[in-house]
Amino acid sequence: MRLLLIAFLVSLAALLAAAAGAARHVWLHRSKSAKRPSVVIEPAEETDLELKS
Repeated sequence: MRLLLIAFLVSLAALLAAAAGAARHVWLHRSKSAKRPSVVIEPAEETDLELKS
């Protein structure tokens, strides 16, 4: 019974560490993208080209 409790606590700590790492990754990614200016891509002009055979 003691081993099961230890295994549960170790797995819980591992899950918390993984969740903290994912949250840190998202936090850093959002802060980097907020510092970068957003790029607006203009639509290209449509041209009417006829292919000559």
